[in-house]
Amino acid sequence: MIAEPPEQRPVHGTALADEIAFRLRAEILDGKLPGGARLQHEELAVRFGVSRTPIREALRQLKAMNLVVVVPNRGATVRVPSRTEVADVYELRADLEGLACELACARAREQDLDELDRAQARLTEVVAAAERLGEAELDAAVATWNTAFHRCVHQASGNRRLVETIEQLRAFFPRDSVWRALAHDHAALTTMNVTEHDTIAAALRARDARRARGAMRDHVQGAGEILLAYLDDQGFWS
Repeated sequence: MIAEPPEQRPVHGTALADEIAFRLRAEILDGKLPGGARLQHEELAVRFGVSRTPIREALRQLKAMNLVVVVPNRGATVRVPSRTEVADVYELRADLEGLACELACARAREQDLDELDRAQARLTEVVAAAERLGEAELDAAVATWNTAFHRCVHQASGNRRLVETIEQLRAFFPRDSVWRALAHDHAALTTMNVTEHDTIAAALRARDARRARGAMRDHVQGAGEILLAYLDDQGFWS
C-alpha cells in the first residue's frame, strides 16, 4: 500500500514490477514525466531499490499501454499520445461499447448477467472502501473489476470481431486511469463506477436494447471527457 510519494520510499512486496509500473504511469499521467523523458534501467533500479528484472517488466507493461517506446540498446522513452488520438479512441469506444451492450440485450444468457452482477458487486465494494485504500491498491482493484464488468458485456454481445476491436482500443491508453481524476471526489467516483454501471446492468436485465446502448455510450463518453479534462489540467500534453 502506497502512503507516500514514490520518491520517498523504496518498493517492497512481491509484485515489484506492477507497483513500479503503477508509480511511473502515475507520474506520466500527472505530467511529472513528460514526453521524450528517458527511463534508464540503472537509474530506475537505484531509485526503487530493486534489480533490473522488475524494471524491465515494468517498462514492458508501460510499453503495452503505449506510454513508453523501448528501443533495443537505447532504453525506454516516455511516449505521450496526442490529445486527438485519445479523444478519437474514446469516441470510437463509446459507440462500439454501446453496440456491444445493445447486442448483449438479445444474446446474454442468465449466467452472463449473473457474472456481470458479481463483478459489479466487487467494484461497488472497492469504491466504498476507496478512502481506506492506498493508490496502488485502489488502482489494481478498480482495474480488475471495472475491466471484468465491461468484458462481461463485450463477451455477451456474441460478436468476436467486435470484442477484439474494443480490446484493441481499450489497450491504446491506460483504460482505468479515469479514477485518478476522481480520486478526491468520492461522490463522482461512485457515480461513474456504481450508479452508471447499475443503470447499464438494469437495462441489460430488462432486455431494453435502446436504453442499454445509450447508457453504455454515455458512460464511456463521459469517462473520456473526465480523463481529457484531467490530463489537460496536469499539463500532460505540454
